[in-house]
Amino acid sequence: MVAAMLAIIALALPTVHGECRRQDVRECEAICVSIGSEGQVKNDSYTGVGAQLDTNQWKCELRIIVILPANTSIEASSPRVHPVLLKAEDYIRAQQIIPGSVAIRWIFYDDKCDQARATVSAMDGTGRDCGHVILGPACDLSLAPVARIGRFIYNDGIPVITGAGYTFDFEQNKTRCEDEFYLLIRTGWLSFQRIAFFMIDLLRHFKWNRVVYFYERHGYFNVAGPQTGHLMLSTMAEYFRRENITYLPFSTDSTRTNFTESLKEKVGLSHSNFIIDFTPRSSDLQHIEVHDG
Repeated sequence: MVAAMLAIIALALPTVHGECRRQDVRECEAICVSIGSEGQVKNDSYTGVGAQLDTNQWKCELRIIVILPANTSIEASSPRVHPVLLKAEDYIRAQQIIPGSVAIRWIFYDDKCDQARATVSAMDGTGRDCGHVILGPACDLSLAPVARIGRFIYNDGIPVITGAGYTFDFEQNKTRCEDEFYLLIRTGWLSFQRIAFFMIDLLRHFKWNRVVYFYERHGYFNVAGPQTGHLMLSTMAEYFRRENITYLPFSTDSTRTNFTESLKEKVGLSHSNFIIDFTPRSSDLQHIEVHDG
């Protein structure tokens, strides 16, 4: 998958034309710059990575901004991902997807799964390091602001490629400048929307229409960072409403009592048909029998 991501970068970058915010083009925005050219990029001083290059006339460098947390409690952290990226680079070199004369520079930023840090990282990565593409962020709350501003960075915008983006907002239309997450590319198949569709199909199969949703707000932090449980609930709620499914959310953060007693209080004998458990350590729920009410 990572190799495919790099192939997308190599093949698609020269033809991206966003122009959501017209501005002057800096020379460093080109992957290949004519040696000795100065000032702003001219028509004869730029080439895409697919062209035949005379290394005596061109200097080529693809700069990839990687915005990921350094904390290894996140599955997609920079210490875990960096070796994979290097293997992907070896693969595309072996497959000659980009010319050997084009250098690749990985520029890592630690966003700590924080929205403000992720935004500043994107600004530094494009303003100071003049990156050509952004990989990450891996946490949904950090991804949102970076994906929003990507269309306004440079004259043509900058692609933001991530394996995350699980919340349903990131799966909305992204084909026009007016779209909130224009230039965002999700490479993963899994999303909270797909999980919601699976749950809806399950409910339809058993002809159930009432649900109690037990969740921990920050549960599964290792998947998408802060508030993963809350974001999952938000997506489920969105699609449950569309299907006229009655749901009762119950945050386990607000209680430290026995979950069995919480079920008796919240569910009772006939309130719900189905229980959804999105709490990482709810061992009590594993012993609860679910009956069609």
